[in-house]
Amino acid sequence: MYGKLKRVLFISIGLNLLFILIIGLTFIKFDKVDAGGKKSIAAKRTGFHYFERTTLFNELPIPQGSIVFLGDSLTFRTEWSELFPGKNVINRGIGSDTTTGVLDRLDNVVAAQPKQVFLLIGVNDLKYHSVSATIQNYSKIVNWIQSESPQTEIFVQSLLPINNKKYGKILSNDKIKKMNTELWSLAKNADVQYIDLYSIFAEDDQLPEKYTADGIHLTGKGYIRWKEAIKEYVD
Repeated sequence: MYGKLKRVLFISIGLNLLFILIIGLTFIKFDKVDAGGKKSIAAKRTGFHYFERTTLFNELPIPQGSIVFLGDSLTFRTEWSELFPGKNVINRGIGSDTTTGVLDRLDNVVAAQPKQVFLLIGVNDLKYHSVSATIQNYSKIVNWIQSESPQTEIFVQSLLPINNKKYGKILSNDKIKKMNTELWSLAKNADVQYIDLYSIFAEDDQLPEKYTADGIHLTGKGYIRWKEAIKEYVD
């Protein structure tokens, strides 16, 4: 009798562990950069948030001639239309997104033939991938916009510094600066505008605590600082 109960207990524990594993896999983030340019499963890598945002974007076509802010959580977490009242501003940021994710959803952006696109993407790539792989994808984004929407004015915004005291050692600002150097070169070669946000925000090569709560995302003051840095370009 005891042996039978023991087997039942083991089976029950095993099934519960299997259920937990299946649920956990739902939220696994597949951030592999597709340097070859092919579409991948990256669109599913950020779980429900990415799915919800992209399906919403599919239902909300971008009006032609809009100003599009395109990127990851830094772009997603503010109200651009309120920062720039009177401007036809559209937010196309998704939390945890990467250059591959932007490539996977770029069709909807270029189809609108936007007036301007402000790009800020790549910091999530750098947590797991090289600068060169990330730049390859970034270059594809710029080239795609130029090819499919040639009148669109593109603004390549540098990555912001992080605060390692708060964020930890997941990523170094040395790697971010290397990425920014490559972004500057990319923008120059593609004949698009480069905006150096890093230098505007950095103090001793760190994101100041007054601008961040967790070391990477911005507070309200941080977004106002960002607005002031780009307002001359938003048209």
